Amino acid sequence: MEIVTHELMHSLVGQKVDVFSVQNEQQVGELEIFNVENGRIDTEEFSSFSISLRGDPNNQLPQDNYLFKHSTFGEYPMFMSIYDVDKYQIVISRKRN
Repeated sequence: MEIVTHELMHSLVGQKVDVFSVQNEQQVGELEIFNVENGRIDTEEFSSFSISLRGDPNNQLPQDNYLFKHSTFGEYPMFMSIYDVDKYQIVISRKRN
């Protein structure tokens, strides 16, 4: 069973997550989850969802893999892209069981 699910992340909208470098596990930022929605992939074999986050425009994080930490899910590595000066997106696509 996956730790990070659409339902879990949707319950965290409005909350902040700590963002760490996967290379040295130093904190590089803090982002607020502001939207979680179903992704474009929704077949019998695969499902997807996206997580939109916002942060400090003076501390832009480049597209990369990061370790996200929150008391609800512990720590979880995810790939994140930046799409505005203070907005980011994570897309999760998984094969259904």
